[in-house]
Amino acid sequence: MSTTPNEQQLPRLDRTPMWTLDELCALVRTTPATVHTWRKRGTGPRAYKVGRHLLFAEADVAAWLAACAAAAESDIDDEPNGERGSAGNGSGW
Repeated sequence: MSTTPNEQQLPRLDRTPMWTLDELCALVRTTPATVHTWRKRGTGPRAYKVGRHLLFAEADVAAWLAACAAAAESDIDDEPNGERGSAGNGSGW
């Protein structure tokens, strides 16, 4: 028995909301140039290129933000006495 295109199982499309570059920039309060830099360095959220546009899945952005928060917590935990910077006065220097 052969299958016709109508009978084939097509992959189910993921219905995750997608964000534009401008929407991501508004969320994290940064510029498109910064997001492009993150992408080049491999430190930003996963992006999908559609034509000349970048789209970001909401789930990927949420996971990326959670990873950023965990890394920030880890940085604080690694500092002696929980202090940042070598001056020890909270200046970061």
